[in-house]
Amino acid sequence: MNEVIPLTGTFFSGTFYTKKYINLVSGSAVSGGFWETIFDGAPTSISSSALVDLTYGISVSSSLSSYTQTYLKEEKQRVYKEMAGHLLGDKKGLFLFNNVRLDDLFFLVFKRRIYKDEISKGNTTITLQVSGTTLNDTLQLTDTGAATSFTVGQAGDEAPLYSGSTQVGKMYYNAGIAVFATGVFVSPTNGSSIYWSGSTASRMDLNQLSVCGSIDHVVDGFKNRVLQVNFHNQTNLHSTIYFCRALHDEFNYSSNPTFIDAEGRIIPTSGTDNQTRTYLTTIGLYDIQDNILGVAKMSEPVKKGPDNEVTVRVRLSY
Repeated sequence: MNEVIPLTGTFFSGTFYTKKYINLVSGSAVSGGFWETIFDGAPTSISSSALVDLTYGISVSSSLSSYTQTYLKEEKQRVYKEMAGHLLGDKKGLFLFNNVRLDDLFFLVFKRRIYKDEISKGNTTITLQVSGTTLNDTLQLTDTGAATSFTVGQAGDEAPLYSGSTQVGKMYYNAGIAVFATGVFVSPTNGSSIYWSGSTASRMDLNQLSVCGSIDHVVDGFKNRVLQVNFHNQTNLHSTIYFCRALHDEFNYSSNPTFIDAEGRIIPTSGTDNQTRTYLTTIGLYDIQDNILGVAKMSEPVKKGPDNEVTVRVRLSY
């Protein structure tokens, strides 16, 4: 069962739908958290629900890690390691897309509430603005062909995320996470990174922002570039069928007190053959220790007596 989930750029722009966090180091607050959370309303409202977490990470092999400035480098590396442990099964692992190592990555972590059991394969589209000055220069990241070409990794089903025919990231469907390289923000027209955070006066490219800013600064700049995120969630329905058989000499009596007369004699329920009859209304499913696991109600009572057998088909969905 699938449901279309459209997240418009309205949720990502500005600060109304965003909740930010702070880090505490030795009891002191450090500017910027490890991620930001996007809600479908004001984060302070009890009626709002979280939609997606946004964060940014770099590996220890990133060229940005060579800078000596204090710019919360360790926090960005921790994010990369945490995602590598979750998605690759190794916190020391490195993300490889089409055999190319990518050290600087954005992570979109969708909430279980909206992606359900998993994200449906082949229906994800992330539309981004890559130009620094106009809305004309946009690109789409898609998981085209994932329905038939996905692979199974440490985090479950996964497939490439493409910009055109170039792989720039990966979708992790069971984990509900989209990962893609910061290189998607390199403009195809002039070959330079066009990216900013804040006012026009503080515009800077992504590498500059990554070095001198916190994770919040990078995520804020990224949010300004998100125009639309579309995907289909998926709810997997599982079912098992049981056949319950009542033989001719079974279940012909009832513990109902009306089944006997005042002297304790069984009252024939129907017919002229002086035989008892029962009417089956409920089926119980038990384990091998006779613990009841489930109860099924029949659509209408079924007549049962010593002259007939009854077989009931029960479907257990979960």
